[in-house]
Amino acid sequence: MKLSRIAALALASACLSFAQPAIPQNDRPIRIQNLYWAKPGKGDEVYRWRLHASDVRVRLGLAKGRVLRRQGESEGLPDVIWQCDYPDAEARSKDVAVTTASPEFKQVQEHMDTLIRRFDRLVLADR
Repeated sequence: MKLSRIAALALASACLSFAQPAIPQNDRPIRIQNLYWAKPGKGDEVYRWRLHASDVRVRLGLAKGRVLRRQGESEGLPDVIWQCDYPDAEARSKDVAVTTASPEFKQVQEHMDTLIRRFDRLVLADR
């Protein structure tokens, strides 16, 4: 079966929009969860480094967030979760702009990259 160019573009667009996380409306509170899977033997260091990253955030005038450590063994679940609540998407965007512009936070991210085997982010909105 051969698709027309328009049908193929429509199908690709539908697939892309399905794969993209929904962006919360600006007036809704959102929660970000960064999920970190440590390289073997690096779980403690990932936890300590995420605590350090939170301290850097405070120095930048941002919310510290909350660092959670998984209890027990699991290959499928993250070792560490950093979580932060924002009153709306605009506040989150401002937060990202500050961390993106910070050389110190960039160094934190680069070191974290050496400690983890996987990273995911959840963006959750209150309804």
